[in-house]
Amino acid sequence: MTRSVWWRRFFVRGVFWRQGLRFAVLNVPPWTEPIVMAFWSTFFLVWGPGRRGVMRNLKVIKPGSLAIANLFRCYRVFWNYAWTIADNVRFKELRTIPDWEFTGREYFEDMQTRQGAILLTAHMGSYDLGAHLFSETSTRRIVMVRAPEADPQTREFEEHHGVDSLRIEFNTRATELALDLLETIREGGIVAIQGDRVTGSISSLPATLFGKPTTVPAGPFALALAARVPIYPVFVVRLGRRRYRLMTSRPIEITRSRNRDDDFARAVEQWMAELERVVQECWFQWFTFEPYWPEPAR
Repeated sequence: MTRSVWWRRFFVRGVFWRQGLRFAVLNVPPWTEPIVMAFWSTFFLVWGPGRRGVMRNLKVIKPGSLAIANLFRCYRVFWNYAWTIADNVRFKELRTIPDWEFTGREYFEDMQTRQGAILLTAHMGSYDLGAHLFSETSTRRIVMVRAPEADPQTREFEEHHGVDSLRIEFNTRATELALDLLETIREGGIVAIQGDRVTGSISSLPATLFGKPTTVPAGPFALALAARVPIYPVFVVRLGRRRYRLMTSRPIEITRSRNRDDDFARAVEQWMAELERVVQECWFQWFTFEPYWPEPAR
């Protein structure tokens, strides 16, 4: 291992901190968990870029809020982030299943009856845990698409500690992956995609969130149009210690017209309305550590 690789594991996005949290979850008494989470959250609060990114986003979500109030809110974001990682470890390695409740169950059940569908979600709650549980309780094949971890060792750690019942794909091979996902849907499977943030060089569509212009990934909407299937907004929100809520909303149907841009614009508008509603209510679980909206031109 080279010196640069050796040091990289201790960076904020490095694998060391995931491994440390995993060790604590598996080895410390359950009653000490809040102490472990408090330490882990406090450490990440000193991560300057991540802290500033969350606070910039909070200024838009909570207009007029004081900086000191947003600093405490920022800590709450990191606190929930630590708990969701820990719950994911407990599920993967100890098969500890959290308590669940549902809202919009009728839409969730409708998705199960479809011959293929797209599940669109955000960087909220525990995306991984929700997908793993869904794959184990459903007879449908599910493919989860996510952005790769920035650190190669962290990505390897996440892949190694996955489960066999769920296929995970990283959005690094756009054309080839799109064809694979289209085939999955046509075979009756469900594709789960995070649709709130554009990463890397993937295609995007213009959108508006909290009254400010932004972009969202174009992939889910292009895939839905090509496969002629609905998009189901689904959010997994942490309620408390090993307690979660799965929220499913009215499906987004992309109807074909002569103007594909208009088709996408209507679908994106419906998606952003659902995303804004949930982020407004559960801002403390929107794990977006980079500034979501571009800096205004000076």
